[in-house]
Amino acid sequence: EKGTKEKRVKLIRDESIGAYSWDNKPSGTGSSETEYGSNNWNDSLMQEVLNKGAYYNRTTGNCPYGRNGKTTPCDFSSTGLSDTAKNMIGKTKWYLGGITTPQQTASNAFIEERGTSVYNGRATNWIGEVGLIYPSDYGYTAGTNTCLAANLYEYDLSCKDSSWLFNQTYQWTITARSSYSDYVAGLNENGKIDNNYADHTYPVIRPSVYLKSSVVITTGDGSRENPYQLFL
Repeated sequence: EKGTKEKRVKLIRDESIGAYSWDNKPSGTGSSETEYGSNNWNDSLMQEVLNKGAYYNRTTGNCPYGRNGKTTPCDFSSTGLSDTAKNMIGKTKWYLGGITTPQQTASNAFIEERGTSVYNGRATNWIGEVGLIYPSDYGYTAGTNTCLAANLYEYDLSCKDSSWLFNQTYQWTITARSSYSDYVAGLNENGKIDNNYADHTYPVIRPSVYLKSSVVITTGDGSRENPYQLFL
């Protein structure tokens, strides 16, 4: 948040919190929006839910769902952020560089995500607490040299089975397509990184956060049976 560099741990929620639109502002409500929503994360409606709305406040509310500003009730009273969790999360610079195509390797996507190619002069970063995965996050989790040399659009072959982020459900990323106002990259149910209109509703949300550098592991080995216990 202050421009300094720290080594931080990134957490990605294992379970989704539901299937919602990334953004679905009606056309005409802003210069960057179309009838399919906007892929500008800085004013995305889902970003607001995660960072100051129902999920962040561990309560009920309405989430974007469908075209032209429609919403659906969403209940995060048991799955939203607790006060303890919020105290461990640090505001972080999230990179918003757009990708040109999913048909590239994880390392190339990583470079583009941190680049300056964005639609119509949009911001290339966002300071906040709760985001989503990057396409390169998924690419790197496959791990093998063969997969790291493959493009993300071909991970549906064998690479998807090497990634713990693949769960056979379409899920949103935080990354836009750089040449479009409404396309957002997503990890689809077949294991490919592709893209979809921001107002689509079948991709799920898996919130991601960076822990403060002062958070420590007090016990546990990271297994499901004996998870890490964190302390601030």
